[in-house]
Amino acid sequence: MQDLDPHLLRAFLSVIDVGTVNGAAAALHRTQAAVSMQIRRLEDIAGAPLFERSPKGLTANAEGRILEPYAREILTLNEEACQRISGQHMEGRVKLGVVEDFAATRLIDILKSFRDQNPKVHLDLIIAGNRQLAALFEQDKLDLLICDTQEVAHQPLVEWPEQLLWVVRSDLTLLPDEALPVVLFTDACPWRTRVMESLADSQLHWNMVCEASTLVAMATAVQVGIGIGPMISATIPPGCRVLPSTPESPTSIQIGIGLYARPGASEEANYLADFMTRMPGRLAV
Repeated sequence: MQDLDPHLLRAFLSVIDVGTVNGAAAALHRTQAAVSMQIRRLEDIAGAPLFERSPKGLTANAEGRILEPYAREILTLNEEACQRISGQHMEGRVKLGVVEDFAATRLIDILKSFRDQNPKVHLDLIIAGNRQLAALFEQDKLDLLICDTQEVAHQPLVEWPEQLLWVVRSDLTLLPDEALPVVLFTDACPWRTRVMESLADSQLHWNMVCEASTLVAMATAVQVGIGIGPMISATIPPGCRVLPSTPESPTSIQIGIGLYARPGASEEANYLADFMTRMPGRLAV
C-alpha cells in the first residue's frame, strides 16, 4: 500500500461530511472533477472502493468507515506537527454563534483542543436560539454559526442530520389510556412547530404540560418527571431514557444542522471551521 496523501484524505473526509462530490468541491474550493480524481486516486491506493454511490449522494462503505478515523487522526497530527515545527500560532478573534444543544455537549472537547493548539486565538461564544443566531449571522455579527439549516438562507460549509428523540425520566411509567404529557419549547424555537406537526400526524392523544425556554429548562422538566420532551441524543440528561418507537409513542423528528462561515471570514475563523469538522468526536456524529 502506498503512502496516504493528506490532500487525498482531506477530499475523502470532505465527501463523507458533506455527502456529495459537488458539496465537497465547494467546501475545498476546488472543481468537482479535481475532487473526483482525488477520490479515485485514494481508492487506487487503498485497493478498494471507499464509497457506496446512490442517487442521493455518497456514503462511506465498510472500507471507507475503516479509513475514516485514521484519516482524521493523520490530518490532525499533520496540522499539529506543522504548527509546532514552525512555532507559529494564529492570532485574532473569532465570534462563534451556536445553539445551546451543541455548546453544552460536543463542542466542549473540540474547542478545548483548538484552544490548546491556538492559545492566541480569542473566542467569543454567543449562545442563543436558532432564530436569534440566524439574525445575527445575517447582520454579519458572527464569523461562524452552528444552527438549524432551515433558519439560514446561506449554503452551509457542512450539514448533518440530527434527530429529536422523545425523552422521559427512566422510572416514569406512561399509562396507555392517558394523554401523553408533553414538554415543548416556546414559540421562539423553530423545532416546536415540527414537533407539533409530528404529534398531529401520530394521532396520539397528548397535552402540553410545560413550556421550556432553554435546553436547561427542557432537561430539568424531563428529569423531574413533568413529561416527555424532544431532545437530541447528545443532550439527554442523566436518569432519563429514550422512548422506544411504538404505536403508543410519538416518532422522532428529523432536523438539519449546519456549520456556516461569514463571507470574507478571517483566516483564523476558517481554520476553526475546518478544525471542528475534522476533529475526532466532531460535531456531526
